[in-house]
Amino acid sequence: MKPMLKIAGSPNIIVTSDGALTVILPVSITRRAGRRRIGLPKDAAAAASASDLTSLQRALARGFRWRAMLDSGEVASAKEIAERESTDNSYVGRIINLTLLAPEIIAGILNDSVPDVQIDQLGISPPILWREQLDRVGFKSEQG
Repeated sequence: MKPMLKIAGSPNIIVTSDGALTVILPVSITRRAGRRRIGLPKDAAAAASASDLTSLQRALARGFRWRAMLDSGEVASAKEIAERESTDNSYVGRIINLTLLAPEIIAGILNDSVPDVQIDQLGISPPILWREQLDRVGFKSEQG
């Protein structure tokens, strides 16, 4: 998404006559997953960290990791994953269901362009057809 406010320039430090310091940092205000976030301008060199991910992005990554564990035979069932992760079996199922989403939705989650949706909207009984999934999320279906 485009930033709502972008201040260009480098940080400035101003020393007042009484010795106090004022630091002016250029920031941009953006919307991410429906919430406002304050961050550095895009030209600032800052490495992305796990804290920069939305909850939907973290859930998607977790779903692909858990699905890989099932596919490789590392675990026998979602119940075993739930026991390892100290979580509920139904939660594991909902998160793994995220891996069955249409590629456009997954790409939208990863680049943070998907409309505001909750994990449960996507993870509980997702439609089998990708076109129906796109409609549920609010994406325009390219196939009609």
